[in-house]
Amino acid sequence: MKSFAVLLSFCGVVLALGPLPVGVIDTVGGTTYDDQNSGPALQWVINDPTYGIHVTWTYANSASNWPDRRTKYNFYDNNTGAWNWKDPDFMASGVVPFDRKTGFGTMELDPADNTARLVAHYSAGMPGFTPVAYDDIAPGSGIFDECVGAPNLTDYFLPVIAMPPDGSISLLVIRFSTSDNVYYTRATTWCNWDVPVWWGVTGGFGHNIVASRASNKVLATWMSGINAELALGYRFSSDGGANWDAAQTLTPPSAFGGDSGTVCYIGATAMFDKDDNWQLVTTLVPLVADSALQNPGQIWLYNSATGEWNFIHGAGAVNLSGEIGGNAAYCGRPSIGQNPSSGTFYCAWEEFDSTNFESSTGRLRADIFVASSPDGKDWSAPVRLTEMDATSKRFPFIARNCSGDSLAVGFEQDSIAGFNTSGTGVISRNPVCIWRGQVSGIEEERHSSVASRPALSATIVRNSLLLQPANCNLQTRPILLDALGRKVQDLRPGANDVSHLAPGVYFVMEYSVVSSQYSGPSAVTKVILTE
Repeated sequence: MKSFAVLLSFCGVVLALGPLPVGVIDTVGGTTYDDQNSGPALQWVINDPTYGIHVTWTYANSASNWPDRRTKYNFYDNNTGAWNWKDPDFMASGVVPFDRKTGFGTMELDPADNTARLVAHYSAGMPGFTPVAYDDIAPGSGIFDECVGAPNLTDYFLPVIAMPPDGSISLLVIRFSTSDNVYYTRATTWCNWDVPVWWGVTGGFGHNIVASRASNKVLATWMSGINAELALGYRFSSDGGANWDAAQTLTPPSAFGGDSGTVCYIGATAMFDKDDNWQLVTTLVPLVADSALQNPGQIWLYNSATGEWNFIHGAGAVNLSGEIGGNAAYCGRPSIGQNPSSGTFYCAWEEFDSTNFESSTGRLRADIFVASSPDGKDWSAPVRLTEMDATSKRFPFIARNCSGDSLAVGFEQDSIAGFNTSGTGVISRNPVCIWRGQVSGIEEERHSSVASRPALSATIVRNSLLLQPANCNLQTRPILLDALGRKVQDLRPGANDVSHLAPGVYFVMEYSVVSSQYSGPSAVTKVILTE
């Protein structure tokens, strides 16, 4: 006799894509180096209401091997209402701080004078890499002082920077030549780095760090493990990184229903809110047969003040016309900002389209979305910032300061989906863009079903799976997938004959008939078919 053990379930929320919000997309630069970042959303866009918008990215304009790879910078001046370095050829826009082969930079504002501090790494010869830092002499001047990290920082790369009000500089780095690889270093005066300290993490990746603008609090995060062992770790400092609390693991909520596993994916991005508590956003994905899947994905926010997780958005697709590619989920790489006056939060992320793919590479294309919340708990329906076309918009970052509900969201417009830096597709000229504007009316677009989350229940009767009707949108319906994520059967309310299926693990999922996408905060229910 076959029987199904059916666990928790869901009622979907259909993502309705209305007209694009009013905003301006500025092309501030370009690059042929299309893989800008393999981890979580890192700070490469900063909105300073006093002076303007700072942007940095990894630039190249070569046909192969990227010998001209550099860190580039541009600045939108609030006084002039224009970008400082804008060229008719977008690839020539921006300024190079120093003519040194660098890459994978991040940025912070000096709290003393609101100038940009950039960090990246360059190849210093064996045994590995060395971080390099740049300090602008005035806000938006583009004239930088350089600090080379060698010798103390030789063999470290992928630096991420944070600066609290005490003026110290914190770097979270990866050691190149060893698997014991997550290290921390600090400088209390310009270019005088402490010897890096290993934080007891082996096989770490997806690291990030953020400092408060109101106090000397600093938060660092990283990922470790693979598949079922994926873990999001963090450490907190209240004194500018001079001392750190013990490392902790942040356990994600059970987001996909029943006893299905849930793990954080590629890391997290955080900010300190107007009350000086840290808020963290990350992508959660399901575990199927002890493997972390890219599809579906969910975006959640963790509030350190309450210890609560809050659902922002979830998406996936039943049938993919192409591949997502590495280091990405169907929806993911979220970042968060806040209006410091009203307290309104904004979250931006990249999301792939199951029907929009690049035929030359077989990769899906993505667009950029944003949602808002008055309190971090209840989130609006997503609004799409970019037009669906023959390009893929990747690596979004929303500037953390959203004063006046004015948003600055950066992204790369990958002309050919798939990273030629990894051998997928030909080299292309890819615009680096900033969306500037206000997402008005977003608060009124909530779906009540997000809050109520009605259940799709099921009962076991011998060779049939009994689904009781739920108060779901008529544009959604449940389906049955096997352990590899392949559709095996459409389901309907009432009895469903499953006697023809082999014993094993299956999943009930709900998807939109209109968009062919998974939807809802609990998008999967695990079922076990036995003899």
